[in-house]
Amino acid sequence: MRLDSSELLKALFNSINRISVGIKDPMAKKVFQIIKRGEYELLSKRRDLLVYMYINKVLGLLLLQERSSNKLRAFIEKLLQQRRNFLMHLEEIIQLLNKCDVRFVIYKTLRPVPDTPVDIDVLVEGTHEIPRALNCLKRRFNIEIWGIDRYSIGIRIPELKEFIDLYVKPHIADLVYMDSNFIIRNATYLYVKEFDIDVIVPVPSPEVEFCNILAHSIIKERLITLNDILSLFSYENISKKDQILKFISENSLNISYAIFLNILDKPLPAKISYKEWIRTLAPLMRKSYALESLPYFIAGVYKRVRRIVEYDKRVSYMRGFNR
Repeated sequence: MRLDSSELLKALFNSINRISVGIKDPMAKKVFQIIKRGEYELLSKRRDLLVYMYINKVLGLLLLQERSSNKLRAFIEKLLQQRRNFLMHLEEIIQLLNKCDVRFVIYKTLRPVPDTPVDIDVLVEGTHEIPRALNCLKRRFNIEIWGIDRYSIGIRIPELKEFIDLYVKPHIADLVYMDSNFIIRNATYLYVKEFDIDVIVPVPSPEVEFCNILAHSIIKERLITLNDILSLFSYENISKKDQILKFISENSLNISYAIFLNILDKPLPAKISYKEWIRTLAPLMRKSYALESLPYFIAGVYKRVRRIVEYDKRVSYMRGFNR
């Protein structure tokens, strides 16, 4: 099975039509109205809407309009250049990892909304793949390591202005919340064709990516953006519903899914309360991968709790315009 980025785009438009009926956030409703009617010119008079789109990581929706001479043209051209640079860098990184026979998938990174992500999330097949991936990238780039955890390494490539997170297992402060074997086992390929760039990207299947984004937003980030909502509805649109529900249950994400559905009644971005967050963690403790990682979370409990509290202070997390 291979996905085409045009399928994601079609699913995105279907999701906008579907969500715009039920979502309560008036700002989201206005954004959807502008997108559906093609009234992008209105955004040049509504700075508040642009800020809203930025913190909800959906400025990429502006790239879906046909080129025009409106007042946002210079701004949109900057977004286009940023997106093009990102895809060029992603293509180069994928080619390097493939040449070095690194077994990996790119996950949570290429979403239906063509927004430029904060970083590139790479999940490798096992611990032994991390040094291979690092050595591979060092052959071509100067690498700066900015963060090391038990299950991941964060690196920066200064010349590309890109951050890459190399994961062995998805985790929050060393507490594993998703089964990496499940993600790798259900991999497929996404064919991306944008600008003059053609690249085939190893990614999780739509049903698995649904679970990845759900768990990441609710459990790790404790924050749901409009981008997350559009992504989840889009992946649901091109997936088998029974398969999604099966994977949600198998990965102990039922409570997370219920919380997500209630978010549609709230202003966005929406934060997940500590009470709700603890409810999502309880079922995970029945999973071997979570239990095995628990001692490492507890061992650095001060650092772990401090990081979680820092997350609580954020309004959102976005890529800056200087990258």
